[in-house]
Amino acid sequence: MDNRNDGLWKGGPWEQPSPVFPNPPAVRIPAAAQVSRRPVLRVRRKRRKWPWFLGLAALIGAICLSTVLLDRYFSTRPSIRAPFPSIGDDWRYEQQDEHSTEPPSIPRADTGTGVTLELSPVQGESLSYTQIYDRASLSVVSIESESADGYSAGTGVVLTWDGYLITNAHVVAGAREVSVLLPSNRTLPASLVGFDAVEDLAVLKVEAEGLVPAQFGDSNALRIGEPVAALGDSLGYRATFTDGIVSALDREVEVDDVNMALIQTSAAINYGNSGGPLLNQYGQVIGINTVKIVTEDGSAESLGFAIPSRRVKYVVDRLIAGEEVKAGVFGFMVSTAPEEGGGFRLRSVERESDAWAKGLRAGDILTEANGVPITGLQDLTRLKLGLGAGDSVTLTYLRGGEQFTVDVELIEP
Repeated sequence: MDNRNDGLWKGGPWEQPSPVFPNPPAVRIPAAAQVSRRPVLRVRRKRRKWPWFLGLAALIGAICLSTVLLDRYFSTRPSIRAPFPSIGDDWRYEQQDEHSTEPPSIPRADTGTGVTLELSPVQGESLSYTQIYDRASLSVVSIESESADGYSAGTGVVLTWDGYLITNAHVVAGAREVSVLLPSNRTLPASLVGFDAVEDLAVLKVEAEGLVPAQFGDSNALRIGEPVAALGDSLGYRATFTDGIVSALDREVEVDDVNMALIQTSAAINYGNSGGPLLNQYGQVIGINTVKIVTEDGSAESLGFAIPSRRVKYVVDRLIAGEEVKAGVFGFMVSTAPEEGGGFRLRSVERESDAWAKGLRAGDILTEANGVPITGLQDLTRLKLGLGAGDSVTLTYLRGGEQFTVDVELIEP
């Protein structure tokens, strides 16, 4: 996609300070074609040639028409953007090319406190959307960031009763001051626990007690077509609730040259939702909203993406522990078509990988990972969500009809 990275990490969903709210952004529609007037044809008189300016006018008209058609073609192609205009930008539809990926220069909070994110199994019956909102709204906060460029804002999710919060990294990137508006309408300054621009996740801390932690579910349990909902400060309107379904799982989206495996949803994600929760039908947070696909003519609809809770847990746990977050890959390529009898054949194995060192070679057939049968490539993708470089996976494979089992460490991409 052209321009898919434009301004991706520039700001994020935002909240206009109450009570002044901006008008919703006007969708820019390409101007109607402005083509030079067609030259008038005249009867050719004997021994007379057409005036030279008629040919020039025709050439100019053709150039203008080509320019307009090319502009329309490129302007309607989709791009991937994180919705995050800054206050004072008058809701400009275009994102700025320059954006910060630096952590905010705010006070630092302690790491290594032992706090972790827990994923809970599904319990009880599914809830109505009203019940989901009532439960989740107590665990969602508004975040405002002040930087040298002005003010911007987004949404966050309460992790613990004593003030740990999760949001997108781009919501607070480059900020010199970050404040959090709690559901009780108290505003508190935030300190930084951890920040990772590549994963687009950050952990903040406010000095508060008695907050209502969100319940996180397991994104690996999601199925396409399940109902979900997004909650956040859309266009500055606090705690806006939108519904939809899971449109796709393990959707690979390239963000600043980094491939992310995200949940795709039809729930409306607007300017203001970044860092907020994507909720399943049981009121559990199963993703953190991060990006959407837009087109300048407004033709793209219902194309939002969220970071799966499995990946959120891996990153957040390491940020709180003060450890480095390292993306991990297996170091081999797998055929997309399953083998007769089950499993997937390795197409290639990187010589620098631990998989190669442990004896895996092209042609081997992977059948299990951590003792669980591999039924599709999504099994390997989802397994990586909770792992990083250096983490180990037990792989079972077949070669010449003989079965082998090895422990393979993931490597950095």
